[in-house]
Amino acid sequence: MSNEQREDHLKNPDCGSESTTNSNASPRQISLLLESDMDCYLEVNGEDQGQLDKNTPRQFFLPVGSHLINAITQDGLVEKEWVQASGDEEVTNFICLAEEHAQAQAKLREQKEELSRPLGIECWSVEQIQQKQMAAATEAGLAKVFRDGPDMPEMVVIPAGSYRMGEASNKHKVAIARPFAVGKYPVTVAEWKRFVASGETTYSPVDNGWTGDNLPVTNVNFIHAQAYVRWLSKLTGKSYRLLTEAEWEYACRAGSMTEYYWGDELGKNNCNCQDSKSEWSCKRASPVGSFASNVFGLHDMLGNVWEWVEDAWHDTYRGAPADGKAWSTGGAISTLSNQEWRVLRGGSWIIDPRDARSAVRFMSDQSSRDSYTGIRVARTLL
Repeated sequence: MSNEQREDHLKNPDCGSESTTNSNASPRQISLLLESDMDCYLEVNGEDQGQLDKNTPRQFFLPVGSHLINAITQDGLVEKEWVQASGDEEVTNFICLAEEHAQAQAKLREQKEELSRPLGIECWSVEQIQQKQMAAATEAGLAKVFRDGPDMPEMVVIPAGSYRMGEASNKHKVAIARPFAVGKYPVTVAEWKRFVASGETTYSPVDNGWTGDNLPVTNVNFIHAQAYVRWLSKLTGKSYRLLTEAEWEYACRAGSMTEYYWGDELGKNNCNCQDSKSEWSCKRASPVGSFASNVFGLHDMLGNVWEWVEDAWHDTYRGAPADGKAWSTGGAISTLSNQEWRVLRGGSWIIDPRDARSAVRFMSDQSSRDSYTGIRVARTLL
């Protein structure tokens, strides 16, 4: 049955049946008897019919015609949908779900077992990670740490690889096929001043009363961040951009499986956030590079300033790309500004340490700017 025919049947279930001589007469009805080999939920023509118990038939009286039937297992793993044609006689339908459900459960168990074990870069030693970095840099004809010009951001080559993204209780596999480069630090005040001096922007963010060109630039929104990477691309002839969310967490973790890239505890003076015991905690942003880097050689990936990434905001990772690309479609819309929410990563100098972990994600209106949000750039290599 075509989609048009199916829609017509659902809107007019008597379509195709014999015409009645009395237009006021009730439509003829038939009995539909449904039985299933496991407990499931039923919908008939989009209306919830509650639970159908295993091996317990339920009878429905429906107008003669065609009806859309949905049977869904209680855990949502298996759903069967069909258009049930009904004529003048009673119709019986036995719904087979158990075998398909067992297969789905087995597949889910395999996936969970796989995601409970280290994957890809998580299995590499520090030496192997650094060797992979060097190999990726050599392939791209670059040093592991490079600049595309004397006043350009310092960039670090990140090798391709796979890892388990997300919170420990809900991880999913991401495989990044090609190496890329990431800013060694968040974009600084000095680097933004060069953007302004170029004449390509007139926006000079407020400095929050802080002094220092080596501080991360703040009070920049998603739109400003996009303008900055477009300028870098134009200036260098290279493909600068924001990181995707999957790339960001991959670069932040650098093969680690712990809450923070240095371990499971916040510790002392590992970053700039609330309770981190740094001299800047809950006071202001810190000069970039004030804390030890992760294994990749990236600084300030956690704490200091939130960092915009390319992706639109989705409440969960269900449906997210598994190849590390940006998830830019179907995101949530801000009811205040009618603009897409965007993703921020990394935490800030004022944030609770639980929100400065590698897996934590935050959403913000793309036009929002404040004293605890900055940017970090990425560059496509090959």
